[in-house]
Amino acid sequence: MDNLSPDQIKQMISMLQAMLTKDTISEPNDEPAQSTQQQTNIIKTVSPRQVNKTGNLVNRFDEMMESKLHQEDRAIDQALSVHSPTPRNRRSFDPINVVCRVCGRKDSVNPSMLSDSPSRYKCNSCARSPG
Repeated sequence: MDNLSPDQIKQMISMLQAMLTKDTISEPNDEPAQSTQQQTNIIKTVSPRQVNKTGNLVNRFDEMMESKLHQEDRAIDQALSVHSPTPRNRRSFDPINVVCRVCGRKDSVNPSMLSDSPSRYKCNSCARSPG
């Protein structure tokens, strides 16, 4: 607060006063202690929760624009999709016997796991270590 000039403080006070409702503003001449009923009324007016007539909480998200965005996204995705989703490839494979080029461990692995050639294979233990 030390960085604010007096003009900025006055501007903040006026902004805060504009946000308060007439019920929550207390005049300086009023008695300083408010009754518990008045304090409850102030809390109810400031509280972001709303309760309907049946006593249930109101979901205010349903009233917001964001509640329907996922429906628009789904429609856009369907309109823009050129290809259907690729089916999973669950074919069995014939494992290849390879030797780790670092430690010499022998493994049998899926051929798709080998990027270049079987002579460039590194086992999991050696691949995690530096170097």
